[in-house]
Amino acid sequence: MRVVTLESRQKACAVMNAGSWSSSRHRSLDWATGERVVVLVARTAVLTAMVSGPRVKSDAVEWASTTADWNVPLIQLKLLEGDAGRQLNEGTRAILRDTYGEQVYFRILLLGTRLGDGPERCICKLLEEMNP
Repeated sequence: MRVVTLESRQKACAVMNAGSWSSSRHRSLDWATGERVVVLVARTAVLTAMVSGPRVKSDAVEWASTTADWNVPLIQLKLLEGDAGRQLNEGTRAILRDTYGEQVYFRILLLGTRLGDGPERCICKLLEEMNP
């Protein structure tokens, strides 16, 4: 499982429409097919998806301000908003902060580092509770 962030609903919708996670950096270098991705959208929502294939090089502009060099294809995209999305967002952040500490938590979100089994299980349980 990977946990990453986006600062707006608009960017989350762009990811959903494109069916891929895009980055101008090599963040997705080791993302594997079948891996779950949890995207914390600002502090108000959560987008969940599964990696469906290897990353590919692209020159496409994902949103107006950036060029996305690397795209990872995603399937089973689902945006959770409202109270459930907000609670899931806060709960996921709390699990990561409690497990890794403030400094590492920040790096995990920034780099999309693969989570350990313990926090992954906790986040999966939270996902199941918020989205039966």
